[in-house]
Amino acid sequence: MEAKRNGLFSYEQKEKFIGSVKAGKQKRSEILEKGMTLKEAFYYGYLDVSRAPLQGIKQFVDNTVNARNGCIEEILKFCENTLFSAPNENEFDKAHKELCARIKEFYEQKGYDSFTVGKAQKWVNMALKYACIYDNKDAERLQGIFQFCHVPIDRYVANPIVNELRVDLPGYNGFKMPKRVPFDAEKCNYSWSKIDDYSDYLACQKSIREVLRKKSPAQCALEWEFIEWLCEKNNR
Repeated sequence: MEAKRNGLFSYEQKEKFIGSVKAGKQKRSEILEKGMTLKEAFYYGYLDVSRAPLQGIKQFVDNTVNARNGCIEEILKFCENTLFSAPNENEFDKAHKELCARIKEFYEQKGYDSFTVGKAQKWVNMALKYACIYDNKDAERLQGIFQFCHVPIDRYVANPIVNELRVDLPGYNGFKMPKRVPFDAEKCNYSWSKIDDYSDYLACQKSIREVLRKKSPAQCALEWEFIEWLCEKNNR
């Protein structure tokens, strides 16, 4: 029997992932019971970026909380007007690229010029992942772009991207894909936050889609990532 669903993911899947949401026990219980808003999804997505990757941002941005909240408002407008209307992968990818560029520009105007593609993709992709799992209110609209969503690239999912899918990770200055497998992101000190070439990043996402279409045609990239990310986390 298929697990009970309220949205794009089953309740069982929501339970498995809730421990990864950076919130207290009471808030996690509330999210499981009532879900989260799209705005909250982008808040929690930001928390996944804001620790070591954004270290030093306070030297340039006077009020990081106000800046974050202001950027989220801009992101939500863009999602409403553009991203959620993408009719196919190509249009989604174009909108995704523009959104990452807008985030980078937003912070540059605040005096912080180190908001890389790697940081922007992690924020956007994690927020969309949270929304697809827990945002029951917008489930119908999210259903329209679910199959286009990108894999949030980080150290956990980097290993299965290389070792299972045989896809090269986006490079950056100081990192070159090793020829031998198995790949170990920790040992290679892979820093997703240093990715800053959107073309290279997008090539990785497209390759993930292509491999999955051949390997598991019924499974989209975000569904694959959900399983692999939890496996990697549980094995550490």
